[in-house]
Amino acid sequence: MSDLLMLMAQLTAAEPLSGPNSDADIAPMAQAAVDAASQIEQSLPQPAVMSDMALTPKFSREVAARRQKLLHLQQTARHRPAPTAYATTPRALEVARRQATVTAGPRPNSGPQLFEQRWAALKSGSLYTRVAPESFQGQWAKATYQPTYEEWQGLLKQEADAIASGQGSNRLTVVVGDSLSMWLPPELLPRDRFWLNQGISGDTTSGILKRLSAFANTSPDTIHLMAGVNDLKNGASDHEILTNLNQIMARLRQQHPYARVVVHSILPTRWENIPSSRVRSLNTRIAELTDYHQLDYLDLHPSFSNDTGNLRQELTTDGLHLNRLGYQVWQLALLEV
Repeated sequence: MSDLLMLMAQLTAAEPLSGPNSDADIAPMAQAAVDAASQIEQSLPQPAVMSDMALTPKFSREVAARRQKLLHLQQTARHRPAPTAYATTPRALEVARRQATVTAGPRPNSGPQLFEQRWAALKSGSLYTRVAPESFQGQWAKATYQPTYEEWQGLLKQEADAIASGQGSNRLTVVVGDSLSMWLPPELLPRDRFWLNQGISGDTTSGILKRLSAFANTSPDTIHLMAGVNDLKNGASDHEILTNLNQIMARLRQQHPYARVVVHSILPTRWENIPSSRVRSLNTRIAELTDYHQLDYLDLHPSFSNDTGNLRQELTTDGLHLNRLGYQVWQLALLEV
């Protein structure tokens, strides 16, 4: 491990923040990291002449990578906006309808198919978020094997490692969550950055908390988090959900002090065992937690709920998961933030 990576590892291994931190708190941390890393770089043995550097590509790549990393850290630390609370609007559905798109051609429509497509993309040197929806059809079309939770974890870790080693100075947004995040159509996302999807179908706040380290070595500008609906489905208490989310928020701020973290409200459902009143109450507490940790909060309810507070019928496949139109409404919210 290089000295710079060791330095960053030490920073991310520090004790979790015990209270809210402002941009004024983050700026000295960022500058301290940059200054220390600059000292490390200056202490490295330098090639005597340019021809020596040409003969030592490993050294050249290492220095270039360090300088890219330092520049990225400086830029994100200086320009990260102050935490904000956002609320979507009912008009988002109307706008999404006007902009509705239909993807022609085949695409994965099951967990096994998506898993195989993502592995195929990774093996080809890319991420599935950067390829066309029908890519590698020959490798995923007949996939039926249901990957285990651990196998999904392994895939997501491999994708994160690929980003960590190849991101350079490119912008990166990470999406963390469950199946709602996992099935977010990549073609709806802006192409001006890399997107790393860290969603696993059926995952809970407890599971997400345990796997945050998978993308610890990446350098995202923005992290989007939505979690909790599976906890509700599985009978978890509000206290358990909020305790886990509190730890997730603290870990994300500690692990990625330069990133903007956007916590999304839990979406309403149409399921009787997940009443809208409980979802709204829980979201109020989640908003309070994001304020405590100085993170951004995105309230999706105005765009997704009907007059009774339940998930709009036209946005869902089964009362819980989103259809294409539902994802386009969510896309508008992501772009607004």
